[in-house]
Amino acid sequence: MRSVFWQAYRHLFPPHSLAAQTPNGSIVISWSIMDEPEARHPYAAPVMLRFDEALVDAMWRADPSLRVRLAQKHEATLREGLRGYDPFARFPNARVVIIG
Repeated sequence: MRSVFWQAYRHLFPPHSLAAQTPNGSIVISWSIMDEPEARHPYAAPVMLRFDEALVDAMWRADPSLRVRLAQKHEATLREGLRGYDPFARFPNARVVIIG
């Protein structure tokens, strides 16, 4: 189910981004920035997507096409959550965005 979210949102991140699901069901996204002149660290400050329980329940009950639409519906939330995000932060802190 979380792969549907990643597929819906991956266009917001560099093509070489990697997403991993944490044990609690969140998704952590990061990518290599070693080739960037401004980079102080080898990887971008991570972005963590946490999901509201009601949305997770709705996704489990939905058919595949509705899951895609539900994920796409929340793209604006992710975009807003990324406002001001700096992948090159001197002290990288995860950006946490709650979806739902």
